[in-house]
Amino acid sequence: MNCVVCGAAMHRIGERFDDRYGYPGRFAVFRCAACRHIQLAASMSAHQIELLYTEYYPRSERGLDDWHPPDRASGLRAWWHGARASAFTWVPPTVRVLDVGCGFGESLGYHLSRGCDAYGVEADANILRIAERHGLKVKHGLFDPGHYERSSFDVVTLDQVIEHLADPVSVLRGIREVLKPGGQLILSTPNPDGWGVRLFGNRWIHWHAPYHLQFFSKLSLERAAAKAGLLVERRQTITQSSWLDFQLCHLATYPLEGQPSGFWSSRRPRTMAQRVALRLARLPQQLGVIGLLTRLMDALQFGDNSVYILRRPTS
Repeated sequence: MNCVVCGAAMHRIGERFDDRYGYPGRFAVFRCAACRHIQLAASMSAHQIELLYTEYYPRSERGLDDWHPPDRASGLRAWWHGARASAFTWVPPTVRVLDVGCGFGESLGYHLSRGCDAYGVEADANILRIAERHGLKVKHGLFDPGHYERSSFDVVTLDQVIEHLADPVSVLRGIREVLKPGGQLILSTPNPDGWGVRLFGNRWIHWHAPYHLQFFSKLSLERAAAKAGLLVERRQTITQSSWLDFQLCHLATYPLEGQPSGFWSSRRPRTMAQRVALRLARLPQQLGVIGLLTRLMDALQFGDNSVYILRRPTS
C-alpha cells in the first residue's frame, strides 16, 4: 500500500474495527515511513459512504429540536474546556464561509448569527431535514468544487473532516479552487502523535474505524497542503476537555467486534456493570483532573487534536 500523501510505501501496523456503532469488518492500518502518515485500508464507494453515515452514525437518532448552534467561545471558561479546538470558532464574522462536512449544521447557525454568508456540504442525508427546517444552504453529498464559483469563499472549514476523506489531497485542491486568493482553510483533526494514542493504544477513541481513514502527522499535513497549493500558516494542539472524559467512558463500555458500544450508541442498552464503570470513569471529570491534564498536554503540544490554518497564496 502506498501513502495517499507522498506516495511512499507503507507498512502495516495493525487492524481496527468499529468500536462505536458496530459496522461489520476489520480494517488494516498502515504507516508511511517517509512522512509518518497513517492510513486505514477501507475502500468504499460514494454510495457506501452515504449509507455508513446515514445508517450507523448517531445523527439519525437526533430530532429536529436537538439542533442548537453553539455559543461564541471566549474567556477563561472557554479556554479550560478547549472550545477553540473546533475550526468554526476561528472563522471571523461577516465572511462568506463554506463548511465541508457540516454534520448536523449547528456551525452554519453559528456563522449566520455572526453575519456570515454560510454554506455547507454533508454526506449524511440526515442534514436535509435540518436544512429544510432552519433554512440552511446545504448540499447533500460529497464535496465537489464544481458546485461553487471559483475563488468565491473567504474561508472554508474542515472541522474533524479531513480524517474521513479517501483522497484528502484531491479535496484540498478543490478547496483551493473555491477559496479567494488570500483566503483561509481552517481545519481540525485528531493528532496521531499525541499522548492519547501512546497511552490508550488500539482503544484510542480517534481510531474510529472505518469512519476515520487518514491520520496526519505535522509533516504529512504540510506535504498534503503543498501538493494542493496551500501554505500552512499555523498549527497547534487544542483539545476539547470532554474528549478525555469520552475516552474513559469508551474504555468502560468497550464492545465486542460487530456490536455497538453502550456508551456511543443507544441501540445497545447498558448493563449494570457498565453503568457502574461509567460512574467511576466520570470521577476524574467531576474532580477537575481532566481539564487540567488536557490543558497541560496541549501546552506541551502533545494534545489529541491539531488545529491548522492554511492559506491560498495571493499569486
